[in-house]
Amino acid sequence: MRRAGVGEAGLFFGAFAVLLLSLWLDVRFLGETLERISTGSMDVHADFDTFWRSAEALWEGVDVYDTGARLENLNPPFWVLLIAPLGLLEPLAAYRAFAVITLAVTVGYLAWMAGELRLRGGWAVVAAAMLLLSSPLLATLALGQIYPILALGLVAAWVADRRGGFVLSGAALGLVVAVKPSLAPVLLWPLVRRRWRALSAAALCGAAATLLGVVAVGWRATLDWVALVTGAPLSAYWDNASLPSAAARIFTENEFAEPIVTLPLLVPVAYGVGIAAIIFTAVRVSGGSEAGLWALAAASLLASPIAWHNYLVLLGPGILVLLARGRVAPAFLLLALQSIPPQWPLLWSGEDTVLATLALTLYLYILVAHWLSFLAVRKETAESPA
Repeated sequence: MRRAGVGEAGLFFGAFAVLLLSLWLDVRFLGETLERISTGSMDVHADFDTFWRSAEALWEGVDVYDTGARLENLNPPFWVLLIAPLGLLEPLAAYRAFAVITLAVTVGYLAWMAGELRLRGGWAVVAAAMLLLSSPLLATLALGQIYPILALGLVAAWVADRRGGFVLSGAALGLVVAVKPSLAPVLLWPLVRRRWRALSAAALCGAAATLLGVVAVGWRATLDWVALVTGAPLSAYWDNASLPSAAARIFTENEFAEPIVTLPLLVPVAYGVGIAAIIFTAVRVSGGSEAGLWALAAASLLASPIAWHNYLVLLGPGILVLLARGRVAPAFLLLALQSIPPQWPLLWSGEDTVLATLALTLYLYILVAHWLSFLAVRKETAESPA
């Protein structure tokens, strides 16, 4: 008991230290993130500008993946179809509408999770406030990214499974994967727990949504998307928190950090480690765990070629599970880690030292911390196969 108490005290101390660091960074770079959200420049809202151009192209009947956007649209045809209504608005108006929608969605799924977990009012308010002010969510709103929509799908799947609605749970998972195929490992959640109806519903809904998107944009545009995804180079950019990206940043020549040692073969090894993490996680949660879905989502991000730091929005609901099950110290630490602003890399950019390279890989450490925290949650309630 004493060792556990010391460990929790250490986590709390670490969390407060991280919060102080975040506050210092916020003061040093005061107002930058909020200005990015409020600006009228679509160049700042780069991700949404890409989506909007694809939506506009869909209405015009031209290739939705060849729009002249500054960033390539790596999202599948189904997402283009979902975002299509906003293509009828002017770009800035569409962005602001999308930002309001995603903020409302975030508040909604956090309240939904807190209510489902019967999380006490004080902790629910603190956790929700910290997640709403977190660096990943604020940056997501500024760029116009889709992560809150995906998080809503994961929450819907989790709640439906908890209430015995296995078909609805599977359908929600299928739609999540149809929007973001790199999250496909979350389908192991119903598989290893023998939720056969959920797994079948996930496969059918995911396939149907994908086919609907293909029909909407056309085969040629779909093939363009496949070419973009398969041909995209692995990014060593410091905001990419995946294991392969970290290996590329630390062990290969790149423009973002000085490699500690040049060992390019460690990049495919990192992919292998990521796949092993997914398999280990699936086995670990096969007996049932309330945080199992979030552990698999975190493992998916670790193994993916791209796992931007803003993907942590997907894992926010899992932190509420930790709080509800009395794991306050690790939950508080994760909330604190999510508060570190995106200006952190600016402190190290241009420094060709081992310390700088390791510091620029901070977002991987944060993602690993989420994964390990979710893995530590044991089965709380008896479950029966579907």
